[in-house]
Amino acid sequence: METEASPVPRRELKRPVLVAPSPGALRALFRVLSARPVRGSAVRLADRAVGEFLRRTDNLPGVARDEWLTLRSLLYSFHRGLKTGTISPRAWQGFLEFAAHALGPHPAREAFCKTYGQSPPGFLTISPTRACNLNCTGCYAGTEESPGTLSFSTFDRIVQEMEDLWGARFAVISGGEPFLYRSEGRDLLDVAERHPKLYFLVYTNGTVIDRSVAKRLAEVGNVTPAISVEGKAPTTERRRGEGVFAEVVEAFGHLRAEGVPFGISMTATRDNCDELLSDEVVRFYFEEQGALYGWIFQYMPIGRGYDLALMVTPEQRLRLQRRMWDVIRTKKVFLMDFWNSGTACHGCVAAGRSGGYFYINWNGDVTPCVFIPYAGANIHRLYAAGGTINDLMKIPFFADIRQWQLGYGYKTKPEATRNLIRPCPHRDHFDFLLPLIKRHGPQPINREAQMALEDPAYIQGLLAYGAACAEVLDPVWVREYLDREADRVAGVPAEAVAQQR
Repeated sequence: METEASPVPRRELKRPVLVAPSPGALRALFRVLSARPVRGSAVRLADRAVGEFLRRTDNLPGVARDEWLTLRSLLYSFHRGLKTGTISPRAWQGFLEFAAHALGPHPAREAFCKTYGQSPPGFLTISPTRACNLNCTGCYAGTEESPGTLSFSTFDRIVQEMEDLWGARFAVISGGEPFLYRSEGRDLLDVAERHPKLYFLVYTNGTVIDRSVAKRLAEVGNVTPAISVEGKAPTTERRRGEGVFAEVVEAFGHLRAEGVPFGISMTATRDNCDELLSDEVVRFYFEEQGALYGWIFQYMPIGRGYDLALMVTPEQRLRLQRRMWDVIRTKKVFLMDFWNSGTACHGCVAAGRSGGYFYINWNGDVTPCVFIPYAGANIHRLYAAGGTINDLMKIPFFADIRQWQLGYGYKTKPEATRNLIRPCPHRDHFDFLLPLIKRHGPQPINREAQMALEDPAYIQGLLAYGAACAEVLDPVWVREYLDREADRVAGVPAEAVAQQR
């Protein structure tokens, strides 16, 4: 582990402090507003209120509109799920519990802010096991021979510290295949059951979600699976294996039958980029199958058989961004792209940024992000030294990334905000990240991560990709976001947006 870094400048403490209602009051309010007789009116009222609030902020107009469209799509996705029964009363109760505690006050957040000069991270992404029953092309998990598994005791301690030290109410679980996790006679859902105030988003291939798993998910009530697909059936099976698509569709059916809210997770590559959000794919997953949300991860050249040629081109990336906002606006489907949605979350959320996250894998390695495979710390060594997850904030590698985020666009004046549609320090700004890795020497978490640092073609390829994206996306940022006279959302004229208000 590196030596301690100086605290991040206390810029965020200048924000006005709002008095939040208690979790009990919020829970009661949410329950009333989500009741069938008033739910539709409440959603429309909230839609207008959120839009008006964001319009009055000092955000760039385009950024404010992207935030509004994102929150609006989330509201309508919940409305659809409750209306169709995709979200059962038990599952909705679990979400209300999470929302009430997430939005309510928490002394740990205030204490953290006083100590570190920023709000705490909002969550952790944890991959408790590398074990997986598939062998997908380009998997970011790499090709380690050992399956690797966090002990249940360590896994549970990490989650408990999130609650106690950060006041966090959300956890993301990845892998490997999370539903294959076993340790000390426990599994993933035992962790979720022990932490009912948290809500768990679980990225899964879906093939092990049978009727019994779906039933248990419904009983636990605070877990939503995001099932991986690659578009249509042939495209999905080309990457994930023959027969996988049918198993995924079967899992959808089990989850619908139990009222467990679920979504999909899609990896955009040069080969499937234009298929992912086609009318046919959107209709199948969100209208016919009942998925409530979708996450898009543009392929990152890390892990198993990394290949820069699989990355979406800058032009494809822009088309995907245009299409994503069109679907969000017209279909009111909640979609998030880990890169193209930078305007909705004010850029990079890695390295423990306020409301952001760290990533912890099955070996206990702690990296800034799932897609930056270089560990600044290891949770086992940190715990052995008497530390807690708060000590991650002191790691210089992580602190320097947060400092870069502050200068790039997070908490800057609107006019000084750099391009939030290419916000990633790895794929978009490798000229920043590479020297940082060389200076701090974080540990590569697998063989491929080490190979990448020693591969001149990889380094030059990522640098060239960042420059090419800047050439395509920077004019879009200037024209559609920095220009306060431009009233458009990702190329959509103002009148088209106004019709949705």
